[in-house]
Amino acid sequence: MPGGAPLDAGEASPDGRDAAPGQRAHASTAGTVVQAGRDVTLTVEQHVHRVARPTGPWLTAAVALVGGLVAAGVLLVLRSGAPGREVPAWTVPVAAAMAFAAALPLLRRRRTARSSRAFLVTSAFSQKHWIAELLQRLHGVLDLAEFCAELALPIVFTDIEPFDDAAAYPDNAAFVGYLSSDIGVLAGRWLVEHLRGVPGPHVLVVASREHADRQAHCARVLREALPDVRVVVDDSCAFTRSRAHDAVLAHVRRLNARRDRLDAVFCTNDEMALGAVDALRAAGSRTATDAVVIGVDGVVDAVALIDAGTGPLCATVVQDAHRLAESAFHVLERMHHGRAVPKRTVLDPYIHRGKG
Repeated sequence: MPGGAPLDAGEASPDGRDAAPGQRAHASTAGTVVQAGRDVTLTVEQHVHRVARPTGPWLTAAVALVGGLVAAGVLLVLRSGAPGREVPAWTVPVAAAMAFAAALPLLRRRRTARSSRAFLVTSAFSQKHWIAELLQRLHGVLDLAEFCAELALPIVFTDIEPFDDAAAYPDNAAFVGYLSSDIGVLAGRWLVEHLRGVPGPHVLVVASREHADRQAHCARVLREALPDVRVVVDDSCAFTRSRAHDAVLAHVRRLNARRDRLDAVFCTNDEMALGAVDALRAAGSRTATDAVVIGVDGVVDAVALIDAGTGPLCATVVQDAHRLAESAFHVLERMHHGRAVPKRTVLDPYIHRGKG
């Protein structure tokens, strides 16, 4: 999706991997693109400018000849006094055809000067995979690189990296966003800090099959730092609050039957984290009395609940939507003006935690 600007070159990512040159970035000035909260309205605008083909010399000569004949005929008719007489019926369509031929270049010029626009407005989060499929069908293109090349406009992807490495990006495409692996590492480190000293901690990870690196890297960090940790991953919740609620409630009931306990829940977005909070409150079980919840995104409702300090939601890994929109705008702007940009601009998430 569109965005623009060069950003400061890279530093190592939180899990120790080296970032590609030009990865890390910080936009220095405010852009005109605004992206707030988790439900972002996205507008895709495509301008198609048709280039007028130059008129061939033979066509110019033919039009000039027809125009000359029409003018001469009109002059002859006027001199002969014919306007006051009846004319043969066959002359009417002939005259109309000659007039249309004379006006044809003007009509072609007016039509080619037009610019067509197509607007697509949707939720960037709930519909992004459907949008990608729709665009591929509309253009009849199965390969994303070919689609970018055919579009021939600056394209900035956000949220999900479209290509495996920077070398695969077309010249008119770039990525700006947060890496799922970085988010998972940050969440894992927060959980390690919170659970250190707890014997055999039990962690439930509530996730979706998209952005699978979030749960994979969080689980890796936990297992490396806490050898006796028990991690259960449920990736069937599809970033949905109600599904997360049902999954957490069912897990707590299973633990009740085994007289086991739940120490922490990591949800890979804040919607699911809010569902987890609802479930823990509804369960009213000693199994999860001290369980903490950490989410991802930093949406308004989650941050307010964390700041209030009245529930199990204690932290969230923030993807700053304003910074993302700012950075994407700067990259898009530079691409529009033909300036060099890094193919991958990776932003750093951070933890928002309660005061307690």
